[in-house]
Amino acid sequence: MKNIYKLILKNLVLVLSLLLITTSCSDWIDHDLNVDPDSPANVPMDLLLPSVQQAMGYHLVGNNTVRTNNIWMQQFDGVDRQSYTEARYQLTPADVNNVWNSIYAEIFINLHIIIEKGSVEGLKSPNFVGVAQVLEATTLGIATDLFGDMPYTEALDGSNNVLKPKYDTQQVVYDNIFMLLDNAVTNLNNTSNVLNVKGDVIYNSNISKWKKAANSIKARHLLQLSKKNGNAAYTAALAAVANGFTSNDDDFLVPWEVANKNPINQFMTQRGDIRMGATLVNMLASNSDPRLPFYAEKDGDGNYVGSIPGSQNASASKPGKYNAAETSKSILMSYSELKFIEAECRFVLGLAGAQEAYEAAVAASVLKVTGAANTAWLASNINGVPVTLKNIIEQKYIAGYSTNQPYADYRRTGFPALSVAIGAVIPAIPTRFPYAQDELDYNTANVPSVTISEKVWWNQ
Repeated sequence: MKNIYKLILKNLVLVLSLLLITTSCSDWIDHDLNVDPDSPANVPMDLLLPSVQQAMGYHLVGNNTVRTNNIWMQQFDGVDRQSYTEARYQLTPADVNNVWNSIYAEIFINLHIIIEKGSVEGLKSPNFVGVAQVLEATTLGIATDLFGDMPYTEALDGSNNVLKPKYDTQQVVYDNIFMLLDNAVTNLNNTSNVLNVKGDVIYNSNISKWKKAANSIKARHLLQLSKKNGNAAYTAALAAVANGFTSNDDDFLVPWEVANKNPINQFMTQRGDIRMGATLVNMLASNSDPRLPFYAEKDGDGNYVGSIPGSQNASASKPGKYNAAETSKSILMSYSELKFIEAECRFVLGLAGAQEAYEAAVAASVLKVTGAANTAWLASNINGVPVTLKNIIEQKYIAGYSTNQPYADYRRTGFPALSVAIGAVIPAIPTRFPYAQDELDYNTANVPSVTISEKVWWNQ
């Protein structure tokens, strides 16, 4: 029996071998065998766009970068674990790995795919390209203001075997920001589109608002060059302001929902390592600012209390519903910020309208945060008080809570005056982020040798 079984098996193997030899490969190989159905190779632009927008909301203004520099700006205070070390100015290359890699892998790569798809002959969709360019410039601006020099011109050239891209100087990066924004406006003005913009969770495909966003982001970064370009920076920024946001309805915001919660809300639910900073809370409390109960929760005793930087006061107030509710929107840029830019430009240049722009900036923030005009409070505390650079930047600091701009403005102007945190491991507030550990490990030769106490180019 055993010998018969062996003979049958031997003959069966022979028959199968002959069949395999005489059968064409195309008849039996499944060509989709190595295709991952959960990772489609050709993702349409209207699916890529919202994923990029939410990645920007999470990594750029929702959690990673904002949480750290708001701690340094004493709007938050870190009271435990990693947040406490950041409060003492310990930020390591490993700490920024996630945000650095997300900027390139989740944001830049997908934006370049949108730009390529929207530029294909026969499928040209310049409005889609323009939206992607605004988002890329916004991301590039936030990133370079934190890190300084960055890989950009060679960063996404892996298909040409550029695996260790050079670092462009911040000046070159800024030139690319302005080029992207100018090209974006041109593309957004183009009415010949094979595919109209869809999937846009920020402006619901309103092209007019995207053009305002492009000019507003341009104004932000032109102003950022005030130390380098002097009055020319203010004049150029003011020209961009004229074509920017015109009301709170134009705010550049990333939405969240109960099924996809606000990042600060997630952080407080999962870790809860931050509290409101004493500097911001005390500024708000000093004149009964109506934004305080929206920015902060009451502590266990029913008071609004901030944690002194580095004091680890875990009993202090937690972040409030304005920026930490499940559906609180993350802010890429606001109309209020643009009016503060206008106020500063007019004030420094000695032009009329600085007072009016300043008062409008504060009023826009108060209305946006509280939902009410609060005209009596504005009349008593803001309106008619002679405008100064200090007033402008300090009120911009209050309005810019939960954004990266207070950190940029502090480095540029020195306002507001901030004391070094208790237990700080370096003698002053850091002036930049470190480069990511992955860059130090895999792109070693190209990474600039800097510490977090060295200034970025526009701040020198």
